[in-house]
Amino acid sequence: MKISPAAEFAVRGALVLAEHYGDGPTTLDAICEARGLSKQYLVKIFASLARAGLVTPVRGKRGGYLLAREPGEINLLELIEAVEGPIAVNFCQHIPPRCEQSECALRTMWSDIQQFICSKLGSTTLGQCLEVGQTDPIRRAT
Repeated sequence: MKISPAAEFAVRGALVLAEHYGDGPTTLDAICEARGLSKQYLVKIFASLARAGLVTPVRGKRGGYLLAREPGEINLLELIEAVEGPIAVNFCQHIPPRCEQSECALRTMWSDIQQFICSKLGSTTLGQCLEVGQTDPIRRAT
């Protein structure tokens, strides 16, 4: 499974908002500068995040974006699925399944992998990511 660039940019951009949570709106320019992201691409991604209720756009001279909830209440699965749709590690994990073999010997294994990935992403919040970044000097340097 490969996370799309859009999903990765969504997580990176939301993490910048989490870092500035409580400081007021953060502009897309500031987000792009902080993470080296393309503004043109980020506009579309943040529109998806806003439609999903994860970020709130603020218009005006001092506008930008805010997280719609506290960083500890937004998980990575929500962010990824807001731009990609439901995660599916292979054809038989799509809903409805795109695999014609309902009695496949591998279906259980793929289901377990899918469940693990969704569980890990769903239980990891932006707030937790910030805590790791603050305590891990290697991650802070990247």
